[in-house]
Amino acid sequence: MKRLISKISGMICVMFAGVLMMNVMDGAAETQYLFYIQDSGETELIYSATGSVEKAMQQAGKVLYEDDFYTVENTSRDVYTVTITRADSCIVEADGERTPVSFRPEETTVGEVLAEAGVTVGENDLVSLGLDELVKDGETIRVSRVTYENYLTDEVIDWQYDFEPTRYLREGVMKVFAQGDDGAKTVEHRRTYVDGQLVSDEVVGETVTKAVTNGRAQIGDKDAPVDYLEEPEWLTFDENGVPQQAVKVISGLGTAYTTTEGVYGATGRYLSEGYVAVDPSIIPYGTKLYIKTKDGSWDYGYAIAADTGGAMLSGRILVDQYMNSYNTCMQYGVREVDIYVLEDLDAHAEID
Repeated sequence: MKRLISKISGMICVMFAGVLMMNVMDGAAETQYLFYIQDSGETELIYSATGSVEKAMQQAGKVLYEDDFYTVENTSRDVYTVTITRADSCIVEADGERTPVSFRPEETTVGEVLAEAGVTVGENDLVSLGLDELVKDGETIRVSRVTYENYLTDEVIDWQYDFEPTRYLREGVMKVFAQGDDGAKTVEHRRTYVDGQLVSDEVVGETVTKAVTNGRAQIGDKDAPVDYLEEPEWLTFDENGVPQQAVKVISGLGTAYTTTEGVYGATGRYLSEGYVAVDPSIIPYGTKLYIKTKDGSWDYGYAIAADTGGAMLSGRILVDQYMNSYNTCMQYGVREVDIYVLEDLDAHAEID
């Protein structure tokens, strides 16, 4: 009886040992997955019975927020490296508000961040960063609203004198020939506002509604140019200022005239100061002259007869002296003159 009980006990022990062995063998066959989870510079090691990355991250207590993301690398069999990239953030300042915005680093542009913040950029608005630039963590993007206001003003165009310098008036003395008349213009201005603050007010255009007319006057200037003919070296004067080469003197009325550029006289000579109009039957063309007023108020000086006119041919005027401006002619008017005919071997030669 004792032997029977001992045998049964042995069999039970063998069976129990077999069950234990099978459990051990089943446990050895179960696969274990290893996850290296990297987050913000820290690495955590997670063992998991499943290959689910999400479950491994839950086991590690990792939470992904908006714009966070992760990448997975299978570094060896059943071993994975999970890298979590946390979103960057920036501030958008626009329309008086500051809005925090999260974004994926190194791939999100300023334009995309503004769109995420619901900020529309107008054609004239200013943005502190280029819309195509990549946003950096912690940056502030400022949007400034730019508006314009145009307005018109009517303004006077003040007339002024057009001065002709002359050596025939005392230094600084002015002689007025005509007053002027003010003009008028409409001026367009533009005010520029940035976020409601005025930053500039400038003229962008103008339209003349009435032309200005300047006055005409001469002013005395001892250094004013006189474009008379250059006196020949042989011409000399006595103590009374009379040319010593004079062969005769003819007296009469003298006047002054001018004309537009490019006009030629009766002899085909281009007219300029120093060339005078005469009656060629009295003073032949090409005659070299010296002309001065009887009262000594005005010396026209050295001249050559090169033109004529109706007043000279009728005998009313002895000489008409070309001058460089209308104002000078008006100042000269009509004066009694002495014309000294100069002795010169080439007096009747063809004019150069």
